[in-house]
Formats: sequence, structure tokens, C-alpha cells
Amino acid sequence: MAEDNNFQKIKRCKPMSKRPIGRPKTRWEDDVLEDIRSMDVRNWKKVAQDRDSWKKAVERARTLQRLLRFVIIIIIIIIIIIIIIIIIIIGGRRRRRRRLRRRRRRRRRRRRRRRRRRRRRRRRRRRR
Repeated sequence: MAEDNNFQKIKRCKPMSKRPIGRPKTRWEDDVLEDIRSMDVRNWKKVAQDRDSWKKAVERARTLQRLLRFVIIIIIIIIIIIIIIIIIIIGGRRRRRRRLRRRRRRRRRRRRRRRRRRRRRRRRRRRR
């Protein structure tokens, strides 16, 4: 009887956490029922009474969780790859911008030098 009492306490317990106003606190039983719905098991009480069918349902849940973990890992890897590609592209653009800026600076310097030379030549010609 004591074990049943503890089981009932755990089954009906409500976690002691703060939630936004108006949102019900989730219980362990609610999470289990949600998992059963996600596995698409109908009449879960009858399935739980038959050991073989319950084992199959539990195995399906395990494979579903493994699959979800695998999918999540793949998604994370894809996101990381996309971020790396974006960083490479942006880095390439920055390099191109730097190159363009350097070229522009060089052109400006050359133009200034040419102008200075021209001015010097003109001054020399005027002096003569």
C-alpha cells in the first residue's frame, strides 16, 4: 500500500515552478499522455494491459526519440555549416572591399603625384 501511495503521489504531483499567469502547471501524467499522443497510440490503457503490444509501443517511442535526436543533431550540423559559409562569404566580401579601398587609395596617390609633377613642371616653365 505504501508503494501505491508513493506512486500516486508521483503521478499526481505538480512541479514547483513559476509559470506565466493563466498557464496550467504540467504534470508527469500530462507529459506521458502527450508522448502517447505523439506516438499515435489509441486506447493506451488496453495497450498497457497487453505486455507484447506495450513493449512494441515502448520500442516505437524509443526509436522515435532516437530519430528525433538524430534529426536535431543533423539540423544543428546544417546550421553550423550555414553559419561557417556565411562567415566565409562575409570575410571574402570584406577582403574585396579592402582590396578596392587600397586600389582607390593607390589611384588617388598616383593622381596626386601626377598633379604635383605637373604643377612643378609648370612652375619651372614659368620661371624660365
